[in-house]
Amino acid sequence: MKKVVGLMIVGVATVCFADAFSDGKAALEQKRNFDALSAFTQSCESGNGTGCLNLGAMYENGVGTAQNKYKASTLYAQACRAKEALGCANMALSYDTP
Repeated sequence: MKKVVGLMIVGVATVCFADAFSDGKAALEQKRNFDALSAFTQSCESGNGTGCLNLGAMYENGVGTAQNKYKASTLYAQACRAKEALGCANMALSYDTP
């Protein structure tokens, strides 16, 4: 019985990741940068590597927030740890550029 409950929690968490990420993506497409920043932050804090990647890109480019390349690099590293390949690539590139 405990295994079934654990699987149900993982399923619910996955849906929450997708919702926050989808909300962020939609907000970014509609140029609602503050809403996108908030949604990607929630997605990243929930463990979604793609959310961390997008949040890092927002910080790197100063979209919806002040530009902060250190924060971007940290978020790319978090995305990389979550198995997001582009997060790893962006993290590596961030070490190569001033």
